[in-house]
Amino acid sequence: MREFAKVAPQFWTGNTGRELRKMGPEVQLIALYLITCPSANMLGLYYLPLPTLCHEIGSPLEGALKALQRVSEGGFAFYDEVQEVVFIPEMARFQIGESLKPNDNRVKGIEKELAQYAKSKYFNAFLEKYGRAYHLKNTSPLEAPSK
Repeated sequence: MREFAKVAPQFWTGNTGRELRKMGPEVQLIALYLITCPSANMLGLYYLPLPTLCHEIGSPLEGALKALQRVSEGGFAFYDEVQEVVFIPEMARFQIGESLKPNDNRVKGIEKELAQYAKSKYFNAFLEKYGRAYHLKNTSPLEAPSK
């Protein structure tokens, strides 16, 4: 569990915050939970069983699933029900930064954390978004062999 996380005040008033608010308070609560929950990490790619989410926010399964679908439709976060993995595309940018220097110690930490999700359907999306900016080398994206 991480001990520190950044949540900008613009979460409530920025473009994303306003769009989430339009979708309803349950959606806004789910979004805030996803970036602050005990399972979350700096990557925004992490394991989260639905029963845990439901218990910690006090929502029935149906309500949680509906809210997860809405945050997905809005592009804020995505949930893989089969692997029980969350992906918040912009989270690393807010938690880590836009880019890192190649010799930054966090590069190795990111690679180590990311390796746990090599079989996730969101693995390649993370690499595509942050691979260059974070100088990620010790990861192997899931791709078919070239012809």
